[in-house]
Amino acid sequence: MRRKANGKKSLPVLAKGQLWKTQHWHIQIVELGRLLVHYKMLRELNQMRRTQLSRVESMEAYLKTNRAELIKAGL
Repeated sequence: MRRKANGKKSLPVLAKGQLWKTQHWHIQIVELGRLLVHYKMLRELNQMRRTQLSRVESMEAYLKTNRAELIKAGL
């Protein structure tokens, strides 16, 4: 039995060092644990910002709903 592809792309797995781009922000993954992710939200790439903390599931949902694109792969 064959199944039709629904045309939706799944997001790559989060990894340390990734850089994602949404419509208004760049999101840099600083550290990634089992449950939590440390990230920076930047308007411009050379901007200095403090590190924020969120649950991995919440970050994945945010990236998916905001149609984020992976700009740079992780380490």
